[in-house]
Amino acid sequence: MPKVDIGTGVEAKAQLETKWEGIRKITESVLHELKFLGARQVNLRLNQSNNQEKRPVFIDWLALPHVYARIAKRCEEEDMGRCRLGEPTPSKVYDAGLATAGKRLIERDWEWKQLLKEKRVESKMAVQKAGLMYQRFIGIIAEESGTQRCAGLLTVSFERKPKKLKEVDERMKKWASWPGHPKSPLVKYVEENFVLGGPLFK
Repeated sequence: MPKVDIGTGVEAKAQLETKWEGIRKITESVLHELKFLGARQVNLRLNQSNNQEKRPVFIDWLALPHVYARIAKRCEEEDMGRCRLGEPTPSKVYDAGLATAGKRLIERDWEWKQLLKEKRVESKMAVQKAGLMYQRFIGIIAEESGTQRCAGLLTVSFERKPKKLKEVDERMKKWASWPGHPKSPLVKYVEENFVLGGPLFK
């Protein structure tokens, strides 16, 4: 099947749907690997195709069953990842994650009330409502037409800051295919199935 564009709107979501099952298998693998280090939820945003500006598009959201159960009390979505597919999700942390791809991860401890001001009014704040108050964010490095780009952002959520933070970071760097690591199943899939965008990786 040909690559599809990453974008927003009804038509774009229909295109993204054709690749969603493959993405879900990968987010399941990420969560399965990191749950032993305390992870409870992961989500993925990719940049709009053929665009060097930071324009995130929601691709998937997956949590452990007990986290879903907490959220189910507050919302009607059967599968938040599929429901939010193709949703535009601009945020300060997305911009920061792409700007520091290959250099450092970004963290947010939402116990600090001041940080909640970052959240846009339209943000669902799903993980905070589910009691996941600590998150790590990493810029994904992928190739499009022979050029490396900061193609998106992988987020991993915890109830609190993990004790084995270095191990968490190392595993996230592998999934995001940072320099020194081979291409992960995640990066291989997005390269093969999507027309990527995002700032050039330097």
